[in-house]
Amino acid sequence: MRSSPGVEPTREIAQEVSDTVFARIGAIAKPYRVVIVPGMPKTWSGKIMRRVLAAISNGQDPGDVSTLANPEVVDIITQLVR
Repeated sequence: MRSSPGVEPTREIAQEVSDTVFARIGAIAKPYRVVIVPGMPKTWSGKIMRRVLAAISNGQDPGDVSTLANPEVVDIITQLVR
Protein backbone atom coordinates (compact mmCIF):
# COMPACT_ATOMS: atom_id res chain seq x y z
CA MET A 1 0.00 0.00 0.00
CA ARG A 2 1.29 3.46 -0.86
CA SER A 3 1.14 6.17 1.80
CA SER A 4 -0.61 9.46 1.10
CA PRO A 5 1.28 12.74 1.52
CA GLY A 6 0.93 14.04 5.05
CA VAL A 7 -0.28 10.70 6.44
CA GLU A 8 2.03 8.81 8.77
CA PRO A 9 2.02 5.04 8.22
CA THR A 10 0.92 3.27 11.39
CA ARG A 11 0.14 -0.26 12.49
CA GLU A 12 -3.49 0.77 12.86
CA ILE A 13 -3.72 1.73 9.18
CA ALA A 14 -2.08 -1.53 8.13
CA GLN A 15 -4.49 -3.48 10.37
CA GLU A 16 -7.45 -1.59 8.89
CA VAL A 17 -6.33 -2.53 5.37
CA SER A 18 -5.99 -6.18 6.37
CA ASP A 19 -9.39 -6.19 8.10
CA THR A 20 -11.07 -4.53 5.11
CA VAL A 21 -9.69 -7.14 2.71
CA PHE A 22 -10.92 -9.86 5.06
CA ALA A 23 -14.40 -8.31 5.34
CA ARG A 24 -14.90 -7.59 1.63
CA ILE A 25 -13.18 -10.53 -0.03
CA GLY A 26 -12.81 -13.16 2.66
CA ALA A 27 -10.23 -14.96 4.75
CA ILE A 28 -8.58 -16.52 1.69
CA ALA A 29 -7.45 -13.06 0.48
CA LYS A 30 -6.33 -11.62 3.82
CA PRO A 31 -2.73 -10.42 3.41
CA TYR A 32 -0.05 -12.00 5.55
CA ARG A 33 1.60 -8.60 5.95
CA VAL A 34 0.78 -5.05 4.88
CA VAL A 35 3.73 -2.78 4.12
CA ILE A 36 3.00 0.91 3.61
CA VAL A 37 5.46 2.38 1.13
CA PRO A 38 6.15 5.93 -0.11
CA GLY A 39 5.65 5.00 -3.77
CA MET A 40 5.26 2.16 -6.24
CA PRO A 41 7.82 1.17 -8.89
CA LYS A 42 6.29 2.52 -12.10
CA THR A 43 7.30 2.76 -15.73
CA TRP A 44 7.36 6.11 -17.47
CA SER A 45 3.85 5.35 -18.78
CA GLY A 46 2.61 4.86 -15.20
CA LYS A 47 2.26 1.09 -15.09
CA ILE A 48 3.16 -0.58 -11.80
CA MET A 49 5.99 -3.09 -12.25
CA ARG A 50 4.51 -6.16 -10.58
CA ARG A 51 7.56 -8.29 -11.33
CA VAL A 52 9.69 -5.92 -9.24
CA LEU A 53 7.23 -6.09 -6.34
CA ALA A 54 7.07 -9.89 -6.59
CA ALA A 55 10.87 -10.18 -6.58
CA ILE A 56 11.17 -7.93 -3.53
CA SER A 57 8.42 -9.85 -1.74
CA ASN A 58 10.16 -13.17 -2.45
CA GLY A 59 13.58 -11.90 -1.38
CA GLN A 60 14.96 -12.05 -4.93
CA ASP A 61 16.90 -9.58 -7.04
CA PRO A 62 14.41 -7.24 -8.77
CA GLY A 63 16.55 -7.25 -11.91
CA ASP A 64 16.81 -4.36 -14.33
CA VAL A 65 15.03 -1.29 -12.96
CA SER A 66 16.52 1.18 -15.42
CA THR A 67 13.17 1.59 -17.19
CA LEU A 68 11.44 2.81 -14.03
CA ALA A 69 10.41 6.42 -13.62
CA ASN A 70 11.41 6.18 -9.94
CA PRO A 71 14.09 3.49 -9.48
CA GLU A 72 15.02 4.84 -6.02
CA VAL A 73 11.75 3.51 -4.60
CA VAL A 74 12.94 -0.08 -5.16
CA ASP A 75 15.66 0.31 -2.52
CA ILE A 76 13.22 1.96 -0.11
CA ILE A 77 10.66 -0.84 -0.50
CA THR A 78 13.37 -3.47 -0.12
CA GLN A 79 14.46 -1.94 3.18
CA LEU A 80 10.87 -1.73 4.47
CA VAL A 81 10.16 -5.38 3.63
CA ARG A 82 13.22 -6.71 5.44
